[in-house]
Amino acid sequence: MKLGFICLNLPGHLNPMTALARQLQERNHEVVFLYSSSANGLPCVPGDDRDPINENRPEVSKLQGDDALGFGVGLLVQRTEAMLKSMPAMLEATAVDALIIDPIQFYAELAPMNLGIPYIHAAVASHCDYSGYTPLCIYGDPHQTTPKAIARNRKGVAKFAKMLRNEGVKAYARSAGLEIDWEDPGFTLSKIAWLTQTPREFDFES
Repeated sequence: MKLGFICLNLPGHLNPMTALARQLQERNHEVVFLYSSSANGLPCVPGDDRDPINENRPEVSKLQGDDALGFGVGLLVQRTEAMLKSMPAMLEATAVDALIIDPIQFYAELAPMNLGIPYIHAAVASHCDYSGYTPLCIYGDPHQTTPKAIARNRKGVAKFAKMLRNEGVKAYARSAGLEIDWEDPGFTLSKIAWLTQTPREFDFES
């Protein structure tokens, strides 16, 4: 099976997803990193699309708190918007059978959903729990199980969902005939598997 990887490509940084890719190679799978100019020696295919993250790196460094978070998340979704325009052709050219997607590249899974290609998510960073039973990892709220705390957590999820709004991404979903609940950031997460790096000993009970 040929597996395509979609994750952030930060210049000058090692890609932690390559550890998973090498394990899959040992199990006789082909791997290729998409929209990546470097994959620690593994096959990769750079994208021709503009990358708003790298373009705006100096601007992000000037912001703090919610302003920095909202701006940064917005750039990630802008990157997805650009990727969705070229991803069908890239998936056809690379002939991948399935995708492994870092969930921090929000809504990148819309393309495989549209094309009927199976995908799973594998979190490179801390995963986000959108259920509201635990606080989102991007906030500093303590973990509590009271109704008040759960309401606070869900308010945080709703706030985060607004940061993810992008008209280009929504337009792609509409043109593909995909019905997405944009109020639920976890709506498009893989139903096959969602892998995280959180050891059981450090995970919350939910």
